[in-house]
Amino acid sequence: MMRIEVKLYGELKRYTPGDHSQFSLSLEPGATLGHVRRMLSMPKGNHVSLINGRRPDQDVKLADGDTLVFMPLISGG
Repeated sequence: MMRIEVKLYGELKRYTPGDHSQFSLSLEPGATLGHVRRMLSMPKGNHVSLINGRRPDQDVKLADGDTLVFMPLISGG
């Protein structure tokens, strides 16, 4: 098993498994960003995902100790 930290911001906080917008998840080795998104029942799109501060592909494998951040898209004019 591996552990990652997850942080959710803005309206995405509603997908947290508890009352905290930052939490740890235990995952099987080989888990991907897409796996975590599905675990949290988070729809695809309308947010930006970062792993350790970088934008990843959906199929990138997570590693023990990674920090995964989900932020809503922001637009302005």
